[in-house]
Amino acid sequence: MVFTVADYILKRLSQQRVDTLFGVPAAFCAPLFDAVGAHNIKPVVTASDLEAGYAADGYARTKGLGAVAVANGVGTLSMLNAIAGAFVERSPVVVINGGPNARNLNNLKDFDVLFSHSTGQPDADLAAYKLVTATAARAGQASEVPTLVDNAIATAVKKKRPVYIEINRDIWKLACPMPSGPLSVSNPAAGTETQLATTIVGLIRNATSPLILVGTEIQRYGLADKAAELIAKLGIRWSSQLLAKSALAEQGNGWVGVYAPPNSTPAAANAVERADLLVMLGCVFPSGFAPLVTSAGNRIVSAYDGKVRIKGGPKQNAEIGALVTALVTEAAKAPPALVPAAVDPPPPAPAAGPLTYRQLFERIGAALDSSWLVVPDTFIGISSAANLPVKGRDSFMCGAVWASIGHSVAAAVGASFGSSRRPLVICGDGGFHMTAQALSTIVRYGRNPVFVVIDNGIYAFEQFLIDDTYFSNPNAQPKPYVVLNRWDFVKFANGLGLQSAQAVNTAAAFDTALGTAKASNAPALIVARVNPRDLPAELS
Repeated sequence: MVFTVADYILKRLSQQRVDTLFGVPAAFCAPLFDAVGAHNIKPVVTASDLEAGYAADGYARTKGLGAVAVANGVGTLSMLNAIAGAFVERSPVVVINGGPNARNLNNLKDFDVLFSHSTGQPDADLAAYKLVTATAARAGQASEVPTLVDNAIATAVKKKRPVYIEINRDIWKLACPMPSGPLSVSNPAAGTETQLATTIVGLIRNATSPLILVGTEIQRYGLADKAAELIAKLGIRWSSQLLAKSALAEQGNGWVGVYAPPNSTPAAANAVERADLLVMLGCVFPSGFAPLVTSAGNRIVSAYDGKVRIKGGPKQNAEIGALVTALVTEAAKAPPALVPAAVDPPPPAPAAGPLTYRQLFERIGAALDSSWLVVPDTFIGISSAANLPVKGRDSFMCGAVWASIGHSVAAAVGASFGSSRRPLVICGDGGFHMTAQALSTIVRYGRNPVFVVIDNGIYAFEQFLIDDTYFSNPNAQPKPYVVLNRWDFVKFANGLGLQSAQAVNTAAAFDTALGTAKASNAPALIVARVNPRDLPAELS
């Protein structure tokens, strides 16, 4: 049997432990889906192109690398938002697109005849994806495929960013050489790491109240063990940014809580913002970080994207894995300092009364154990989710920087394939409207996430940001454009084949519903009805 272009791509993906291809098949990429069986890769057909992108993203965040293929033009451009979020948040997704052939491009150029799903621009998909990927390239001939594919997949793994591969639709089934040897996917050390580590540890030892802020690159590059060892050898307080929540287990001496400005807990905010030396390892800076990073550069050391900046000085090249290793070695040269015990969350109150945001998150926190992967959406409760007492490493996943509503529901599809933990999605009703059809994929493929949809009838986060007096003034009306069409979520879920669905409006009923869902291996939907004027504790 001929080894083809499609085989080459799938072989390289399988060598990186990818065992699932997400997407919505179309004529231009159908041969790729036809070939998956020979490579032990399972095709998962989603209910929309956007869902496919989010699902591949969720899989990449939990497994290490994801892959997705949809229709050119109508599919790829619909999926662009999901891949942009993956780009911003360091999630390595390989986008594989079937592109126009030479005849298509010539007809467009010479006669203005559009090929299927064409905008009239010959490179529309390619140009768009260059904006949101680490590399984007088109293979017009089979001979170009090995080099192009190897570079793209290696780049995705090394840079923890999405990449884009476009394949001439005519060459999928053409003969292609077998891959020659494994891909080189490690980043070389820059040679500066030892000296930088000596400088940084010296600064930490001489500081009065230093703190390490753990960022998402620590999780993406598999540096959790080394980062935990560094913290222990230094004896230093530490926090994590929301995007990196659970990159390390949230316990042990020095833990102060998640830093998620502007709504961090007082303990986390005080510890981070008053540190006389703040060492940020692998952080991505969302807008809430602006007041800190723009005003405190003279007491910040940051390492991310292959660069290190010390106290506002020039950026220097440094590979983060080599740097953290060197920091551990340097830290071991002196005994650790004494640091306070971990800041543990208060125990939840008993379930009582009508369901509120406070009760909802207390009940979820009480139910968490090491079996759950918490997947909150971007919604008014995201600050409460930041403080949930998740158990162990890699037990939390969110879109904290890109902040696209609806991400959680569809990303849970991918996470259900990529993680051994069971996704527990917490989503506002507005976000759920965006990607609710993902329940159909969940049912079709027998996955078992639990979805908690908070039903208050408005885009509450938008209302809060625009005019928060609505929540305290009983006579105030919400902005008309934040009011949602009310869905019967239970009937909706039932209609898509998800049979375990119920609505609750008391804390005790929510406890029972979550306990029942956990005891079953079936997917479940819990509609949590709260007062539209209620606010999470962090915003009250």
